[in-house]
Amino acid sequence: MEHTDRRRPTRPALPACLVGGAAMGSALGHAFAALFGPAGAMAWLMAAMGLACLACFRSLAPGRFRVRKAAGHLMAMSAAMVLAHVVLLNGFPAGPSHLHGVPVSGSAAGHAEAMLSVMGIEILCLAAASAALRLTRTAPPRSQQTADRPAVVG
Repeated sequence: MEHTDRRRPTRPALPACLVGGAAMGSALGHAFAALFGPAGAMAWLMAAMGLACLACFRSLAPGRFRVRKAAGHLMAMSAAMVLAHVVLLNGFPAGPSHLHGVPVSGSAAGHAEAMLSVMGIEILCLAAASAALRLTRTAPPRSQQTADRPAVVG
């Protein structure tokens, strides 16, 4: 008699930790930039971006555990946030590029440092999401693997 294991399949712990940790790190980085960076509209924008980072956790909830979906979402959000930070850093309403020769004040320099720090976190999130996607990739069916190999003559 053949014994079949009817237990639930194990959850991929490492990819889930990579995605969850990266999303939490990004959310905390944005919260830190909102609290200690320049005040005003930029602080509210950073807080909103931090909340958007938490959307990746929805796919990691116990009832709907989908690591690949969460990793794909994290990758797309991180790429979009890097692009948004580049635009904000390079002169969209209050970046340093509109000063044209005027010395950069301490506030503008702090703004640039905060943006670069958050961009670094987002790049790490891209790397974590990529690793999680790679770790959860499944192998093609065996019949497809043999069809792709060249015939050995000899």
